[in-house]
Amino acid sequence: MTALSACATGGTADFDRSMATYVGQPEVRLVEGLGVPQRVHETEERRFLEYDFASASAPPSSGFSFGLGAGSFGGGRHGRGGGVGTGIGIGFPLGGSGYEPTPCLVTFEVREGRVLNFRRQGEGCG
Repeated sequence: MTALSACATGGTADFDRSMATYVGQPEVRLVEGLGVPQRVHETEERRFLEYDFASASAPPSSGFSFGLGAGSFGGGRHGRGGGVGTGIGIGFPLGGSGYEPTPCLVTFEVREGRVLNFRRQGEGCG
């Protein structure tokens, strides 16, 4: 399972189940499944592989805006030519959405080439 699909499953329990499939597996399976870790920390007997995930989906938004308008314009010469106007418009956002992904850090502990366990931090795990 890839990192993005793991984050997009819809809850920390699903996320934890997905990450738990690597416990007991060889380290190479972890790297094959999640890619190269962002950081690796080593001690005499243990390795810690850290992965930075972020929630993959932004809050729902159509990306469009819709508006109605009305107005009038003044008369022409001798009080003639006045009128009233109405309009409908569609807008498109020009800037960013303002959405920032929620962080998620997952650390796997590896000993003797096998994944022993994992720990997650952050609100974006799930």
